[in-house]
Amino acid sequence: MKPHLFPALFLTAACLWAHPMGNFSVNHYARIEVGTRGVDVRYVLDLAEIPTFELLQTWGLDAASERVLLDRRAEAQAREWVGNLAFSSGGRPVAARFERADLVMDKGAGGMPVARIGADLRLAMTPGELTYEDHNYAERAGWKEIVITAERGATIERATAPGEDRSRALTAYPQDPATAPPQEVRAAVEWRGAPAVISGNRPVRVIPVQATAAQAPATGPEPPQQAVPGTVVRGDFLSQLLRRGEIGWGLMLVGIAVAFGLGAMHALSPGHGKTIVAAYLVGTRGTFQHAIFLGGMVTFTHTISVFALGLTTLFLSQYVLPEKIFPVLGAISGISIVWIGLMLLVQRARRLRNHGHVHPHDHDHGHDHEHPHHDHDHEHEHHHGPGGHSHIPEGEVTLGSLIALGASGGLVPCPSALVLLLSSIALGRVGLGLILLVGFSMGLAVVLMAIGMMVLYAKNLLPDSKKTVANPAFRVIPVLSAAVIVCLGLLMTGVSLGVIRPSRFIG
Repeated sequence: MKPHLFPALFLTAACLWAHPMGNFSVNHYARIEVGTRGVDVRYVLDLAEIPTFELLQTWGLDAASERVLLDRRAEAQAREWVGNLAFSSGGRPVAARFERADLVMDKGAGGMPVARIGADLRLAMTPGELTYEDHNYAERAGWKEIVITAERGATIERATAPGEDRSRALTAYPQDPATAPPQEVRAAVEWRGAPAVISGNRPVRVIPVQATAAQAPATGPEPPQQAVPGTVVRGDFLSQLLRRGEIGWGLMLVGIAVAFGLGAMHALSPGHGKTIVAAYLVGTRGTFQHAIFLGGMVTFTHTISVFALGLTTLFLSQYVLPEKIFPVLGAISGISIVWIGLMLLVQRARRLRNHGHVHPHDHDHGHDHEHPHHDHDHEHEHHHGPGGHSHIPEGEVTLGSLIALGASGGLVPCPSALVLLLSSIALGRVGLGLILLVGFSMGLAVVLMAIGMMVLYAKNLLPDSKKTVANPAFRVIPVLSAAVIVCLGLLMTGVSLGVIRPSRFIG
């Protein structure tokens, strides 16, 4: 992430409950090789853990099924996907002849299977122009690459896609996180069969297919994505633990500790409600018990939401795709945060206004502080917190706002937690998966508790002199913190609904 304040603010708001989509991604690759007697197309889809899980469910198979059954279903699936590819020349569709399909299965995060299915196609056409468009998994995130090359004897005059194969047909992805994954789903090419020449000032590109393979660097087997602390990845400790034959109590406790640590590290990454929790507690008479309650509410909601999404993936994925639920949950979270922020904004602005209308007092700390003629609001303004005499117009902490804030913090489950649960279900270890899930959620909650306590402790250390509290900027802090909550809630809602795209604000 670029170290610029304004883009970082948008990215932080977007990441509050929006986790990386790596476990939900479907990666696309199409190599179009034009020639003098036709066009050869290599089409590949590389499915991450969740879409592979869903695909195997629709097949009625699992990764341990007989290879002949898996290959048979993979070929049928490839034929279906090829039907969603559009080839045309001169405005007329061009039929693609299906030649063969292949399937590669591997283990991903949490030991869950990942699948890569490829298909070889042949288009019988003479040199001219061709357009291509991919309609498979249009709304899924992922690496989407198109490569256009020419066989010997053919000359490319115009092409909208490069000739360099950046991922080696989705087998070796570049791992530079600063490089944005390609998002190409349509392309056009114009070629002829004559030798390469330069016509006027118009460049002609000739790319032998042998040269492109050598240009692709040997990199990683997974698409690059922003490194997020606490993410369950392929081959990590928890992935290996779930696949062990027998697990004793000692090893189980180690697994819970690792899950707890992953959850805590994940909470320390950008977002996850830390800013909102801090902004809420700045202008309230919060206590350590309130901070603990917030963390516990996050744990409870996060565990329930992951479990509910896991059940949806298991039994309802043919009707409702899990990745479709994330934007809805994100919008609900954002709207609830906006509601909390608006309520706080009104309450704190009213108390600030009332604070300006009351008569001043000589706060001699030798008197007994008995002011029977003061109204209720004025008593609030003279609350004695753990750190001393507070002059900030603070508001009451309500159970409803605590529940709403905590529920919003855990409403959108993180993909890593979902992967842990689904992997344990697939391996017949539901109990272990739930225990690891609770440990992961508790790690997330403890970080929020700690941040809330640090905010309360820091607030009690603020100076309490007459000169400081008389400064309007000092007394307006709670109002500004409520406004921050409203703005972050609006940003979260906009990101979840697709109105705001954080990538536009990042270099």
